Parts: sequence; structure tokens; C-alpha cells
Amino acid sequence: MRLFATALLAGLCLIIGIYPLAYVLTDDRFGLLQSKPNAVVGSSWWRLGFHAHILSGGVALSVGWSQFVHGWRTRFPSVHRAVGRLYVVLVLVSGVAALSIAPYTSSGWVAALAFGILAVIWLTVTVLAWDSIRRRDVQRHKAFMVYSFSACCAAVTLRLWLPVLLLVLRLDFSVAYPIVAWLCWVPNLLVARLINSRTAAASR
Repeated sequence: MRLFATALLAGLCLIIGIYPLAYVLTDDRFGLLQSKPNAVVGSSWWRLGFHAHILSGGVALSVGWSQFVHGWRTRFPSVHRAVGRLYVVLVLVSGVAALSIAPYTSSGWVAALAFGILAVIWLTVTVLAWDSIRRRDVQRHKAFMVYSFSACCAAVTLRLWLPVLLLVLRLDFSVAYPIVAWLCWVPNLLVARLINSRTAAASR
């Protein structure tokens, strides 16, 4: 069961992590950009922030899941550390870029607030995870990394929840997107809290 869950997580992370390449290889009106006004899409600063966010975030998602595979962590500690450093740098780039473009969401201030808060949380817990391992506090590092990758996985859960809201509940996109902007990460962090609570209880 654990192997299946790991394989499922890895598959989803790799698929969604590679997906941003489509924005680079196709025209400017691919995917969610179809809903963006021309003034936003035409801004070179917005485009820089958008591409920095999705590309660095996609790579962080693609490599981040491997950090939770216990066997790899113990057998290849140097690789674990190298990938961890890469992940932190990618999160810093993607998170700061996300903050810069969050106010320009075409779905209103509710979605903008959700994505802005997510970016702040993602950046904060990742920096705390890095600081913890720098201080050799392994347990605190693990806990914050669970929160960090749960926030990173908002890219996955957004794409799982959005079809449910649009196709199953038949909500209009203008209604569904502000909802999914919160739904993609709040439950993730609640699950992360549960995981960390159980881990702490088991270590007592």
C-alpha cells in the first residue's frame, strides 16, 4: 500500500511538474492564460514572474517527492542533501515569483488572497526547514519539509479539484477558481499537520 501511494504521488508530481513546459512550447494563450487580459499577458515583468513561478515550481515538485523515500534518504545521503538544497532554491524562486503575480489573477481578490497566503506559507516553512537542518534539528526539519511539500503539492491538488468543481458540480469557472484557490492547499496543510502529529506521537 505504501509503495502504491509513493508511486501515485511520484507519478502525479512528475506529470504536473512537466506540464509547465507546455506554456513555453506553445502560444501565449495556452491553458489558464486564456482567461488573462491582454494587458497582463503582454507585460514582460508579469511573464517573467509567471514563467519563473511555474518552471521552478514544476522542477521543485518533480524532485521534492523523492526526499520522502526513506530508503533513498538513508542509502544516498549526499544526494538527499544536494536535492534538498536544489529544492530550497527552487521554492525561493517560485514562491517570490508567485507573490509578484498573485495580485494579477483574473479571478478576483479572493483567489489572489489565497495564492498570496499560500506563497508566504510555502516560503516560510521552507526557510524554517532549511534553518532547522542547518542547526542539526532533524525532527523539526522533517516536520517543516512535510508542510513545505504539502504546499508545493497545491499544484497537483488544484488540478484534481478543479475538474470536480467544473464537471461534477457544474460551477462556473468564475466561481470555481476562487474556491479551488483555497481548496488546493488548505486541506493539504491539514493532512500535513496530521502526519506530523502522528510522527511526533510515534517518536515519544
